[in-house]
Amino acid sequence: MQIEQLDLETRSKIYSYTKKVLRKYQKGIITGKLTADKFADNILSNGSINDILDEQTLCEEDFKTSYIDYIQTLIHIQNENLSNSKKRKNKTVPDKPTITQKIQLKKLLESTGYSLSIPFEYLTADDVDNIIKYVGTGFIDLGNERIFNYVSKSTIS
Repeated sequence: MQIEQLDLETRSKIYSYTKKVLRKYQKGIITGKLTADKFADNILSNGSINDILDEQTLCEEDFKTSYIDYIQTLIHIQNENLSNSKKRKNKTVPDKPTITQKIQLKKLLESTGYSLSIPFEYLTADDVDNIIKYVGTGFIDLGNERIFNYVSKSTIS
């Protein structure tokens, strides 16, 4: 089984756990001393991820390979964000969604029965695009699992 085949809730938990550990070893990742292979081996061997996935899945070679690729994706995103934040030192406003994006998202959420779990002002333009894709298709790209927690099905009908 590969990460892409897991349900979104499980992927979201794996994302949160992996990001937490990635942040802890950010310096080693930036310098290149900690590779995705070593990182994956450490996470899979220390047993903490067993709360999220069963032992059988963790031992599968397909899963290990897809997890290493997933970690490389997260490392790439993290390095890109660090680079952008350094470039943005003089700029105080992150890439906010356009008015068109906000209106499109609001209409989509209303028509599908979803609601935002966080205030609109905390969303970036990329977040809005990913939420629109998720609500429309039910699919979240690898590395963007955080948006799974940004929207929820409304209980009011």
